[in-house]
Amino acid sequence: MTPKQPTKPTIQNMKSAPSRVSLIWLLPMAALLFAAWMLWQSYVDRGPLITINFDSAGGVTAGETEVLSNDVAVGLVESVGLSDDLRSVMVQVRMNPDVAAYIDTDTQFWIVNAQINTTEISGLGTLLSGAYIEVDWDDSPGIREDEFIGLKEPPLTPRGTPGMRITLDAEEAGYIYVGSPVFYRQIEVGRVERRRISIDGTRVLFDIFVDAPYHRFVYLETRFFGVSGVEASVNADGASVRVESMSALFTGGIAFETDDMASAGEPILKDNSRFKLYDSRSVARESVFEAEGDDRFRYLAEFEGSIKGLRKGAPIEYNGIRIGQVVSVNVEPPTEPGTRTRVFAVLQFQPRRLGLGDIDKAGMDELLQNYIDMGLRVQLASGNLLTGSLIVKMVEREDAPPARIDQSTSPYATLPTTASNVEAVTADVETLIKNLAELPLDALVASATDLLRNAGNLMGSEDMVRLPGQLSESLESIAATASQVETATQDLPRMMRALTQAAENADEVLQGVSPDSEIYIELSATARELRDAAKSIARFAEVLEDNPNALITGR
Repeated sequence: MTPKQPTKPTIQNMKSAPSRVSLIWLLPMAALLFAAWMLWQSYVDRGPLITINFDSAGGVTAGETEVLSNDVAVGLVESVGLSDDLRSVMVQVRMNPDVAAYIDTDTQFWIVNAQINTTEISGLGTLLSGAYIEVDWDDSPGIREDEFIGLKEPPLTPRGTPGMRITLDAEEAGYIYVGSPVFYRQIEVGRVERRRISIDGTRVLFDIFVDAPYHRFVYLETRFFGVSGVEASVNADGASVRVESMSALFTGGIAFETDDMASAGEPILKDNSRFKLYDSRSVARESVFEAEGDDRFRYLAEFEGSIKGLRKGAPIEYNGIRIGQVVSVNVEPPTEPGTRTRVFAVLQFQPRRLGLGDIDKAGMDELLQNYIDMGLRVQLASGNLLTGSLIVKMVEREDAPPARIDQSTSPYATLPTTASNVEAVTADVETLIKNLAELPLDALVASATDLLRNAGNLMGSEDMVRLPGQLSESLESIAATASQVETATQDLPRMMRALTQAAENADEVLQGVSPDSEIYIELSATARELRDAAKSIARFAEVLEDNPNALITGR
């Protein structure tokens, strides 16, 4: 038996397994890729992270406090912490990406909380919803900023509000605060945004905002003045009280107006103009004329005698109207023996008070000379008898000698004067006091005292005590008499008929008697008397009918 030969091995090439991945692995891988893409997209699309520095957190909480613009959330606070110097609070806020382009150097942030004080009541909604951060920006994109200093107080005027900002300066702050209203013709047209001390410390500055379209009424001649709500004045026309508004009564306020006599020109219509703030309306109106310090309208007036009581600022009056003021009072001692002391005042005329806004020096000289030719003179007059103050008056003297303005004097031309009335007024006052002193005041007082004492004794006498009872009895008697008169009046017609009937009977009897007999004569006389009595009673009845009080009054 032959042995089996081992079979020859054959090598076959095996086909490779197909390259494929199971679907069960694709799903987790897709989920991971999608999550990574979402995370990356979220990181790329997230808004900018900014840091705001506040003095205090003011109720701001990380993860809860929102940043609002026009009540729409545009960001969320991510963290709140202290600054490096531990003196302020650093708040990190994640802003929405759609507002990132507007977060630039002009952006402002402030914390809104409930505010209750003397000037405002605001933010009461935060008592329930909590504090939030308000943001204000302009409507144009800019270079983005990441760090900001938060405002201590919210701006009173939102950015972009049409109007005009003005700076006012005053000597003292008075009763005007931040938030105080600004009025024009008693209508609130703006507000005080800030008050501060000037750099040199001599003035108080107020930054105010006047809303459009009222800012068109601010001119170079406009006057601003403080209002406290109630302004009272007493003058020759009586007492008057003016109330600007109830809000100004508690917080103070500012008002402005332009005098009708001033040349208003064109409105300013630009920010940061500066005006003076006057204390009251009357001072502001007076300043329109007092500001006229043009030395072209200054003149000298030389007086004789004492000018004690004439001071700087004394008014110059013409027919009771103020047309200027005294700038200074000067005395020049005699320079040579035999010369007299020169006493004169510098007079500042204010043409606007005369309705002469555009007059020049030559026109003013011509106008005054025309009046001087008609007798106009400068006179020193008494202003107040109690204080002894003096004023300057422009008076007309028909008998005044011709005169002209002396243009040769220095530093100003000299106006002609007339005698002062101070001595005459003083003499009249002295005469009045003398006459009062000569009155027998002691005798008058004694007589008045006796009269009052006698009147008191009379009122307390027994006769005055009995007088009411006597008057009552008299009235009762008059009433009884009137009743009797009424009864008698009712019987008068019957009496008249009886008398008339008796007279007729007497006539019938006389027809049968001889006219020459004594009985005829007596009956005839009796009949006449009866007729006369009847006529008298008839007239009496007519009188009582027309005037029932005739028995009492006698007429």
